[in-house]
This record gives sequence, structure tokens and C-alpha cells, in this order.
Amino acid sequence: MTYAEVELTVKEILAKQLTMEIGKIGLESRLVEDLGVDSFGSVEIAFELEEKFGLKIPDAALYEAKTVKDIVDYIATQKESK
Repeated sequence: MTYAEVELTVKEILAKQLTMEIGKIGLESRLVEDLGVDSFGSVEIAFELEEKFGLKIPDAALYEAKTVKDIVDYIATQKESK
């Protein structure tokens, strides 16, 4: 899976969970400030990302992610190491 494919999938999941247009989500979009992700939303998003990509996202990685790019980078790195 390429970085671009991971990016698109993450954006699709975020758009669905946050009920917003995918075009409004950029790599530099901040999860809390720009997209309005709260703690409950982040758990739901993490669950869907884990299901879609077949990996476990530790809570620490979830809390450290501040932007969409942080999530995409984390998943892309995990997928490369498998």
C-alpha cells in the first residue's frame, strides 16, 4: 500500500466519522483544532483505522497524533515494517 493510498483511506475514514467533505481534510489539518475530533471520536476513528489496516494502534500513538499527517505517517511506517 502506497503512502498516497494510506493518506486517502485515512481521509475517507475521517470524513465518514466526522461527517464532512473529504476535500476539507488536508495532511496538515489538526485533529482537534481544525477537525473537532474529541476523545470519544478519536477512539472510534482509531477502531476503524485498526480494522481497515489490520493493525493495533497503541493509545500513546493516538494521543501523540496532532495532525492527519501524524496518523498517515504512523500507519505507513507500520505497514512498511510488516
